[in-house]
Amino acid sequence: MRPSVDLRDDFRLDLSSRREEYASADIRAFFHSIYTHAIPWAIYGKRWAKANRGAQHYGNVIDLLCRNCQDGQTVGLPVGPDTSRLIAEVVASAIDEQLRLRIPISPRDASRYIDDYTISGPDSQSGEVLIAALRQAASHFELELNSDKSAVIPTSARQNLGWKQAIRACIPKGNVIEYHQMQRYFYEIGRICETHPELNVEKYALTNARLALVRTTEWRRVQSSLINAYRRNPSLISFLVEILVLRQVEVHDVDVEAIKEFLKNRLPVLAQANRTGEIIWFLFLAIRLNLTLAVSCLEPLFHIENAMVALLVAVAASRNLVSGAVNYASWNSSLNSDGLRGPMWLYAYETVGLGINPGVPSLFLEQDDFFGLLQKKTCRFLDVDAGFTSLSSTIESLRGENTRMRHARKDFFEDFTLDIEELEDDEEFDLLDVDTGY
Repeated sequence: MRPSVDLRDDFRLDLSSRREEYASADIRAFFHSIYTHAIPWAIYGKRWAKANRGAQHYGNVIDLLCRNCQDGQTVGLPVGPDTSRLIAEVVASAIDEQLRLRIPISPRDASRYIDDYTISGPDSQSGEVLIAALRQAASHFELELNSDKSAVIPTSARQNLGWKQAIRACIPKGNVIEYHQMQRYFYEIGRICETHPELNVEKYALTNARLALVRTTEWRRVQSSLINAYRRNPSLISFLVEILVLRQVEVHDVDVEAIKEFLKNRLPVLAQANRTGEIIWFLFLAIRLNLTLAVSCLEPLFHIENAMVALLVAVAASRNLVSGAVNYASWNSSLNSDGLRGPMWLYAYETVGLGINPGVPSLFLEQDDFFGLLQKKTCRFLDVDAGFTSLSSTIESLRGENTRMRHARKDFFEDFTLDIEELEDDEEFDLLDVDTGY
């Protein structure tokens, strides 16, 4: 069950009715800076863990596996997997315990949203004292507070409540959405963004307007507005790609020539900045929209050591979506048994296994003790054509996730336990009533 920022805001509102001020702080680059040895420290205690380093203790095994996920590095957790969320919660809960040793606090005094703390002392301790205690608790596990986000806030400050409801009230409804309705919606989003610059208002607003965006008229102007929104807010990249694919699937009116020109200018800029996540999304978009890209646009990518970038370029070339010859030389240096154990293993396995790497023998793959078994079973890790096949299937998937989340929260807060069997969901639904927010 993912944490809810709404619960944090509700706690702050309640706290503001009882106290004069509270301290707000979070941990600097939390996932990226977790010391893997701190995992067994959090589970067993630092002194005990340092004296008992054997693999018979599961905390040490988790420490080892986290390092193995990162070429042996002891700092940082892989960002994204739910396993990382669970492990990070173990460390954060241990910080909570250390904080309790330093100041007497209860659930009425403090809350934590992932690594974002709200603390008010029951005995009127100053905010500076509370932040200092939290800093000491975090340093026990080799972590630091983010000084830029540590502050003492008077409880007279206005809380960030109601903006989601304001956005949802503005979402255009109906089977056909006129452009002036979307124009008004974009304007209202902008006003709320200015009011709450610390929140990702734009992402919430747009991801809750999928139906309206797919059904709007004058698509080209909306398309330009969405690309402009992405330029302001790169976190919209996945949504931008999703809505462009869905619009093309449903209406077939995406301005592909404008998208090609956008990618021609954007990909080299992203390559120079090594923003591989965005490059991957845009390569996926080009493939799904069947856009032919000039090899000159892709040349800056040929020396980026990223398996997904290389693999998607190879997929595009195999579908005749690259105008010109792709230079595989740098990437193909990983096509051997050592490459299957390195960061380019996905490229080596998929391009050779799929037969989309020109003139490369597959013997090294077939003879590998592990990947040979996967190849024999024709196991694949990439299917570019899966997902985003229709608006209804996408909405249904999101709706199912949201319904299960609501059921999980309700079930949990009734008795603080989860009954998985109660979370099955077979209800029918109306697409117009679906909550498509994350």
